[in-house]
Amino acid sequence: MKPSPVQSLSPEQESTARWWWSLFNAAEDAQMVCRADGITQHINPKAIRLFKLRPESGLDDFSIYKILPTSLHQKFGWILQNRSAPAETIQAVMITLGDGTSSLMDLEVIPLDGGSVLVSFKDTTMRHRLASHVQRLITAVDATPDVFLVTDANLRITYVNPAFQTATGYGIEEVIGRSDEFLRAPDEQEKVRAYLNHVSQGREWIGELTNVKRNGEIYFVESTVSPIFDIAGLFMGYVICERDITMRKQLQDALRVERDFAQSILLSLEGAIYTLDRELRLTHANEGWRHFPAEHGGICLKGEPEIGRALLDYVPDSERRRELDSLFQGVLGSGITQVNSFQAADGHYWVVKISPWITGIQLRGLICSIEDHTQNHELQNQLFQSQKMEIIGTLAAGVAHDFNNLLQVIIGHSQLIQMQAQNESASLRQGLEKISMAAFRARDITQQLLSFSRAADEKSVVLDLNNIIKEAGKLSRCTLQQNVTLEILPTTEAIPVKIDSTRASQALLNLCVNAQDAMPNGGQISLTNAVVKISSVIAARHQLQTGELYARCSVADNGGGIPPQLLARIFQPFFTTKAAGKGTGLGLPIVQRVVQEAGGFVEVESVLRSGTTFHLYLPLAHDQITSAAAAPQTPLAQGSGRILVVDDVDLLRDFAKNFLEMAGFTVLTADNGKEAIHILEASIEPVDLILADYNMPGMNGVELLNQTNARWPKTKFILSTGYLDEKNRFNVELHNASLILKPYAIHDVIKIILEKLTPH
Repeated sequence: MKPSPVQSLSPEQESTARWWWSLFNAAEDAQMVCRADGITQHINPKAIRLFKLRPESGLDDFSIYKILPTSLHQKFGWILQNRSAPAETIQAVMITLGDGTSSLMDLEVIPLDGGSVLVSFKDTTMRHRLASHVQRLITAVDATPDVFLVTDANLRITYVNPAFQTATGYGIEEVIGRSDEFLRAPDEQEKVRAYLNHVSQGREWIGELTNVKRNGEIYFVESTVSPIFDIAGLFMGYVICERDITMRKQLQDALRVERDFAQSILLSLEGAIYTLDRELRLTHANEGWRHFPAEHGGICLKGEPEIGRALLDYVPDSERRRELDSLFQGVLGSGITQVNSFQAADGHYWVVKISPWITGIQLRGLICSIEDHTQNHELQNQLFQSQKMEIIGTLAAGVAHDFNNLLQVIIGHSQLIQMQAQNESASLRQGLEKISMAAFRARDITQQLLSFSRAADEKSVVLDLNNIIKEAGKLSRCTLQQNVTLEILPTTEAIPVKIDSTRASQALLNLCVNAQDAMPNGGQISLTNAVVKISSVIAARHQLQTGELYARCSVADNGGGIPPQLLARIFQPFFTTKAAGKGTGLGLPIVQRVVQEAGGFVEVESVLRSGTTFHLYLPLAHDQITSAAAAPQTPLAQGSGRILVVDDVDLLRDFAKNFLEMAGFTVLTADNGKEAIHILEASIEPVDLILADYNMPGMNGVELLNQTNARWPKTKFILSTGYLDEKNRFNVELHNASLILKPYAIHDVIKIILEKLTPH
């Protein structure tokens, strides 16, 4: 850089030159003074550093053209040659720097005295960066789906982005210079005043607004209104950013409707609903608990259930708490709904249903519903009672035939002996009277069985399953036809199960009766007990552990089997394949319910034309076996005439013949219906009256009555039986026959016979 040319100047000129020279050297911009040919005369320190020049090597040969682009040489040369040209700025010139790189700069060229020019190099990189940033910002605002609008200090719109026109339907020309209030719904004026007040105080306002499109359509936005200030802090207007939330509000409204709907359903349910998280803490409870006693299903509330508290904290009984905890953990682990019944000390019967609470594929917790099934339970007990009476009615026919026949022999012969022992000692007559009284007492017991109508007030106790099938077998044999055999196969060791003994017998009797119905031509029924391990297939079906030990009672027949299409329906209440009047369709549902109440389940195997087996699975009990109460017995009745006595039991035929002959009647006997018909056909003298038993092999008493009435209508008829259903009773009355129940008193039968044989 050349030395400062101030030595040959006047003092005034020297002062000015020194001032200029100091300013030149201190300038922030790179500067150089050039001659008309472009050779530099002076270069300030900033330029030396920028262009990497070395002052010690001299700058006389450094030309400005070395750093200018070729395209600018001609124009710059004209500026240097034109001495009278004014100051000029050449913008955006790519200048070559000393390290070989280039930089965009503005060149400010100022003519000086003596034909030289001052060239200042102004770096425009920051300006261009800011311009680029602003351009990108404008591009982003123009591209965003959110609406942007800007106002001036008079709150008039000066800018809107393209999304504004899409969202509102207004053109840009229509809104420039207007206040934004025209966008707002009429009822939003309060909010408009609120955000204007905020921005006037330099504060931002955020909220939801209801807007109106150009076509009058309503839409909803989430709006942010921010004030704008200049560098001096003066208010310049505000900018609004608005996002359309119409769809979101519609979804929120739809969700609110669904929530309210679900809430209404929960409130309408009579049961108490508790939702629990995975830690078994309450997350929600409906109002159902308010309609229940404080203690329901084992839960005891002393006030409103506390959200966040463990539901098991409300279970005071430790055993019930463990039971519910096990059920809760089981559903959390398996995701399978569990149903639990609980009978409280006050007689309430509660059903607790625990279901998984699933969101998507995530198990979030449990839904515990508690319902009062007390009335249903009572109705179910009544249904059990009705079924039990139906079974007992069927059972009575067989029991009456065997037991009452024996009672008839005892009562009849004791009466005959009493009649023949009128002159004997008082002690002998007293003994005979006691025998007769005891026999009639036995008859009363059997009559109680026949007219049984009281519900059993029994509880589940631990019984030996072998004793259950033995007792059920004894009762079933009395109801089975002679062409059906029954096999009882207990185990060698006791099998303890906890069950109601009456209902257990009822279930097995139901199955035996069904088995007999499946074998109209006869066959075999077997009752078999075993202790088995649960297979994987059965375990999966009933949510059990494979290999668990269970008691299994199997009732098998070799009948026609159950068609596959009906197997899925056999446990449905009132479903039956029997003819009208032959079945209620409640037998198998009751069997299933009895087993379920004992904690077990029923499996069925059936093969067409090969037979059916019902497997009753019951959990093994670990308590001591309780002895079961013995079942009561049942009673029956008897009569006299010129009389034909028809009975398949020789003791009864002989007894009837004896007391009728003692009464002065001529007596014929037959041991079955067919023989009685032969006697009637072969008899020269007509038979005045027939005294016949009902339950006989081959032709029963009612069938004999029908044939007798058709062929010998003048012959009177007395039917003797221990049990007769309503249909056959009607048939007896229709034929003007009499019915006497075994065991009967001799004088009662004679009285009836005399009445029937006396002409009216």
